[in-house]
Amino acid sequence: MSTFFHRHQKKIIWIVILAFVVGAGGLITLNRSGVFDSSSSGDDTTPDYAVRVNGQEISIEELDARVSQLYNQYASIYEQIGQDVGTLLEGAAGAVFRLRLQADSVYEVVRRELYRQEADRRGIRVSRSEINAAANAEYTNVLQTYGVTEDQLGTYLAQQGSSLAAYQETIRTEVESQLIDDAVRAAVAGTVTPTDDELLAYFEANIAQYDVEEQVRASHILVSDLETAQEIRRLLDEGADFAELASIYSIDTSNKDSGGDLGWFGRGRMVAEFEDAAFSMEIGEISQPVQTEFGYHIISLTDREDAHTPTLDEVREDVLADYTTEVENERVAAWYEELYSESEIDVAFPRVHAYMLQEEDLDLGLAEFERLLAEGETSDPYMNYYIGRIYEAKATEASDERAELELLEEPTDEDLARIAELETAEAEDKAAALDAYLLTLEEVDADEAFLNRILSLNPDSTDAKFLLGKLFLDRGDYDEAQSAFTEVIGKDPTYVAAHIASGDLAVRTGNYPLAQTRYEMALELRANDTSVMLKLVNVHLESGEIDEARALIDDIQAIDPGNIKAVIAEGDLSRVELEQAVIERDALAEKETRTPEEEAQLAELEEIIEEKYAVAVERYSRGLQSGGTLDLSVKLGEAYFLAGRLGEAEDEFESVIAASPYRAEAFEGLAKVLLARGESEEALDNLYTALARSFDDADKVRLGEAIVEIDPTDTLTRLELAELYESQYKWRDAIGQYAAILEYDPASIDATLGIATAYAWRSEHATGIEYLRRGIERTDDTDTLVTLYERMVNIVADEVGDGEPLGPTGWDALIELARLEASAGATEAALADLERVTSEDAEYRVEDVEEIRASIEQAESESSPSFDFPEIDSQTSSDLDG
Repeated sequence: MSTFFHRHQKKIIWIVILAFVVGAGGLITLNRSGVFDSSSSGDDTTPDYAVRVNGQEISIEELDARVSQLYNQYASIYEQIGQDVGTLLEGAAGAVFRLRLQADSVYEVVRRELYRQEADRRGIRVSRSEINAAANAEYTNVLQTYGVTEDQLGTYLAQQGSSLAAYQETIRTEVESQLIDDAVRAAVAGTVTPTDDELLAYFEANIAQYDVEEQVRASHILVSDLETAQEIRRLLDEGADFAELASIYSIDTSNKDSGGDLGWFGRGRMVAEFEDAAFSMEIGEISQPVQTEFGYHIISLTDREDAHTPTLDEVREDVLADYTTEVENERVAAWYEELYSESEIDVAFPRVHAYMLQEEDLDLGLAEFERLLAEGETSDPYMNYYIGRIYEAKATEASDERAELELLEEPTDEDLARIAELETAEAEDKAAALDAYLLTLEEVDADEAFLNRILSLNPDSTDAKFLLGKLFLDRGDYDEAQSAFTEVIGKDPTYVAAHIASGDLAVRTGNYPLAQTRYEMALELRANDTSVMLKLVNVHLESGEIDEARALIDDIQAIDPGNIKAVIAEGDLSRVELEQAVIERDALAEKETRTPEEEAQLAELEEIIEEKYAVAVERYSRGLQSGGTLDLSVKLGEAYFLAGRLGEAEDEFESVIAASPYRAEAFEGLAKVLLARGESEEALDNLYTALARSFDDADKVRLGEAIVEIDPTDTLTRLELAELYESQYKWRDAIGQYAAILEYDPASIDATLGIATAYAWRSEHATGIEYLRRGIERTDDTDTLVTLYERMVNIVADEVGDGEPLGPTGWDALIELARLEASAGATEAALADLERVTSEDAEYRVEDVEEIRASIEQAESESSPSFDFPEIDSQTSSDLDG
C-alpha cells in the first residue's frame, strides 16, 4: 500500500462508501457522463431490460445505478489523490474501461439476484426491525465519520441532485441487501470446526504471515524546545520519575497521563529519527533529547521483543479465525460458481455479454466479438480494438507458457514441440492483434496510449509512428513531432505523407532547407503533385530563390493550366520581387549623390516596381474572384503597401479586419501603413492588437521587435520578447532584451532572474550570479529576496554539478535564505538550508548558522503554550508515521 493510502485509508474508505451509497442519486452518474446511456452504448437496439436471471428481469435503470455507483467509487479515490477520473474514459483504453464497468455491474446485479433467489428457496428472511436498526447505525456512522450534521449532509446531497430522504432509503436498501447476503453466506458455509491436525497444517502452510517482527515498547516525553528537553533529562539523571515528568511536561496529550507509554511498535511505524533512537537502545535506557518534526523527545525503552516465529498455541485464535474465513469463502465460492453455471442468465447488451465471455474464456469472447462485428449488431467503432486486445492476451498466454517450458533443463521432445507450437501461436496472435488495431485506426481518432500499444507490438509500424507524430504536432510538441516523422522516413523512405508532414513542420519552424529536402523527396515519389510543388514554391520564395520558384510555377502551369493556386503563386513571386525592388530603390534614393549608372538603375527599378505591382495585384484579384480567402486579401494589401499605395492598402487591411477582427496580419499591415505616414502612436496600437491576437511564436517575435523599435521603453513587450527567445534557446537575444529592461528599470525582478538564468544556460554562471547580487542590493522585499537567493543556489548547483559541495557562494546564499525563511516562520525550510551548509562544511560561518538556529528555537519556545500537537497514542500510524 502506498504512503498516501496508508495515511488516508480510513478517509478514502468512507468516501468510497458515501459514493457507493449515493449512487445514481448523486455525485457523477454515468447517464450524465455518457458512459452507459442507450445513445452511447454502441449497440444498435435498446432492449426492455438489462439482464434476465432465471426468468427474473433486472431493469436498465437498476443496472445504470450500479454502474454509476461503481464509477463514483473510482471518482472518489481519484479525487483524493489529485487525479481526474475522466482520464479513465479517454481514448481506446477508455472504451474498454466503460465495458469493464458495465460487465462488473452486470456481475453484481446478477449476484444480488441469485442471492435473493437463494434466500427465497431457503426461507431466509430479515426482520424489518433488524434492517431499520442496521440502517440507522450506518447512517449515524456516516455522520460521525464525516463530522457533519444532518442539515449539512442534506445540503450536500441537495447540491448533488439528491435528498436526505432518498439517501436514507438508499442506505436502507443497501443494508437490507447486505444482511440477506450475510445470511445466505452463513447458511451456505455452515459451521466450520477444524481438527487440531487441520489447524496445524494450515498454520504450517501459512506460517510466514504469523511471523512476529522485531518490536520495542517505549515511553516518551515530548516537548517543543531543546532547553526544556535538556532540563527534563537532567531531572531524570537526578532520579526523577519518568511517568511523573511525562504527566507534567509532555505536550503529547494522548499518552502523557499514562507515563508517555507508546505501546509496542515495529520498524516503519515511527518517524525515522525516533525509530533509529528507540531501536538502538537497551531495555531501561533513557535517551538524550531526540529531535523530530514534532519537537524534542526523551525516550525510555521499557521492553524489546526480537523477531521470531510463534508457536501455534501462541496464535491459535488468529489461525482459527483465518482458517474459518478461508474455508467459508471456499465453500461459498464453490456454491456460487455451480449456481451461476446452472442459472439461465441473459445479458441484453451484446458487447457487454461478449466482454463477460472473454473474461471466462478468451476464445469464446473472441468468437462472440467477431460475430457481432461480422453481423453488424453494433456500431461501436472500437470493436476491432476489443478483438485486438483479446489476440494480444492470447499472445501473452502463449509467451508465458513458452517461457516456463524454456526454463526446463532437460525438455522432452513433446516439450520442444510445444515450444515451437507456442512460438507460432504467439507470432500469429500478435499479427492478428496488430491487424485489428490498424483497422481500428480507420474508425477512430488515435490516442497516444493506443499508438504506443501498437508500437509495442511492432516498433517498426510506420503508420502508428506517423500518427503519433501528428498527435505531437497537434499539441505543439514540434521537436517530438519532427523526430517521429524523421523516424518514419528512416524506416520507410517512400512514406510520402511523412515527407510532407515533416516539410510542413519545418516551414512552421523556419527550417526552410529541411522543408525543401522533404518536399523534393515527396516529388520524387509522387511526380507532378502540384500541391507539393506549390509548397516548394513557397519555400523557395521564403529562401529568396526567385529563379527556382519561377521555374517551378511554370512547371505547375504546364501540368495544370487552370490551377488557380499557381496563379496566386505567381502573385506571391511578383510580391517578393516587388519587395526586393523597393528595398534596392530606397537604398539608392537615400544617397545624396548618384552616378549616371545609378540614376539609370533607379529609373529601371521604378519600372520593375510598377510591373511587379501590377502582376501581383492582378493575380491576387483573380484569386479573390475564384473564392480566395482573407489571407489573399492580406497579401493584396501588402502589395498595395509595397507599391506606396497607402490608401488602397489601408482600405484592404480594414476590410479584412471588418470581416474578421482577429486577423493579426491585417493589424500588422495597417500598422505599417500608419507608421509610413508618421502616425507612430496609432501604429503601436495596431501592433499591440496584432501581438495579442497572434498565436505563432515567430509572428510574435517579429511583432515584438517592431514594437520595441518604435518604443524602446516598453519593458513589458521586451519581457515577452525575451521569454519567446528563451523558448527558442536564443539566449543571446534574450540577454539583450533583459539588459535593455534593466537599463530602464534596474529593479525589475523578472529581468534580473531572466538574465541570470540566460547567462547560466550559456555556462556563464559568474555573470548570472553577479546580476542576482545586483538585484539583491536593490530590494528589501522578503519574498523577492527569497526568490533571488533560491535562484542563486540553483545556478551554483548547476555550475558545480550534482552531488558536489556548493562552495562559499552557494553556502552564503543558503545562510541568507535561511535567515529570511526563519523570520517569515518557514522554520523547516530554514533548518533544511542550514543542514545543507553544515553537511558540506561544518565549520563554515558557524556563528551565523547557530544564531539562526537559536532564533528558530526561541520562536518555537515562545509559541509552545498554544502548540496543538496531534494525538500519538491512538493515531501513531498517521502522526508519527514514517
